[in-house]
Amino acid sequence: MAARSAGILALALGLLATGAGARTLGPGITAQPTVSGIAETGSRLAAGRGTWTSATAVSYTYQWYRCDGAGAHCSSIHGATAPGLTLGKKDVGKTIGLTVTATDATGSTSAYASLVGPVARAKPLLVSTAQPQVTGLAVEGKQLQVTAGAWRPAPTRLSYAWRRCNANGRVCAAITGANASAYLVAAADVGHALVALVRAGFGTTTQAALSTASPVAIGGDVAGPSHSAPPAIRGVARRGVQLTGSTGLWSGIGSLVYKYQWYRCNGDGAHCSAIHGATKTTYRTVPADSGKTLGFTVRATDSTGTASAYSSLFGPVAPAYPAVTSAAAPTLSGSAQPGSALSVDTGLWRPRAGTLSYAWRRCNPNGRICSPIAGATAATYAVTAADVGHALVAVVSATLGPATQAAYSTASPPVS
Repeated sequence: MAARSAGILALALGLLATGAGARTLGPGITAQPTVSGIAETGSRLAAGRGTWTSATAVSYTYQWYRCDGAGAHCSSIHGATAPGLTLGKKDVGKTIGLTVTATDATGSTSAYASLVGPVARAKPLLVSTAQPQVTGLAVEGKQLQVTAGAWRPAPTRLSYAWRRCNANGRVCAAITGANASAYLVAAADVGHALVALVRAGFGTTTQAALSTASPVAIGGDVAGPSHSAPPAIRGVARRGVQLTGSTGLWSGIGSLVYKYQWYRCNGDGAHCSAIHGATKTTYRTVPADSGKTLGFTVRATDSTGTASAYSSLFGPVAPAYPAVTSAAAPTLSGSAQPGSALSVDTGLWRPRAGTLSYAWRRCNPNGRICSPIAGATAATYAVTAADVGHALVAVVSATLGPATQAAYSTASPPVS
């Protein structure tokens, strides 16, 4: 159940990892798009594109949708592809959706803003001027709370009705008996986003407003955040150089706090020991690192607990002034499944290497404690049943004159 809930959590944030090295396809999303403005005819809504992460430049496109009061039967609004939308007569009584698509060099990712509405007619007697907000943890057994939002004029009465929606906060259905400002997340909510319909009254006039949507609810058995892209080490694999470790991509409940630790291992990625004081994202290699491989571990903590993730092995570290050195680790491509094949590129060498050779290794699931695979000495490797449960790496060795230097590739996910 924990694995299922963690998977739902990662999917909810749109963090999709594929390929041997768990590369993300398209930018990662860390904060969902938003819609601001007053939901009445003649008003203009503004799109907030959300917060995204990418190693390359990102471009954004927008599409607005008109849905029914339950966020279902949505249809794209013709021509509504700008970061703003002026509401018209056709929108009265409807809810409005927004999709933002972010594109970088690796692909595209789409994310969804919370529904806004139902849209009031022009110059209504009562109107929502700020959308109600859902707060709390969308975790089974935890409580969510919805604010009243802001209204003009101030309402004399309020009522609430919670709804269970799909993972994108659309196609919502009423939850029987959930009619208070607070709601206890139930097992039936796991995999769904939750919203509250706040209905305000002033005299004989009533108007409703949908709240922001919660993240996708997860089971109460989850302990710690999950990652969809592992940490990575960047830099030149030689002595006296500063290396940088990336956090990777994580999803969790509530704020995330990170701690870091660098490790020094032998040439097989075994007998690893923590490097004293190396607890930042940067590390400068020292004489003791020569001939060793390095590891980088990230421990992420959210409101449910702590989880760890491991970079691929880095190195072996060359001397301070090597004849040839690895400036960027080789990377894997392909599928880590029996019957499929993995391939390794050459990486980047300084100066350009004259001769390259390859040796594949089978490691533990964290990409450590690696042992050679007999006969696997080509740039491509056919994955076998013996590899199940193991991460795979390729060691690429470059030779320039009498000098030879090896470099570990990125590790595959555990073979399944």
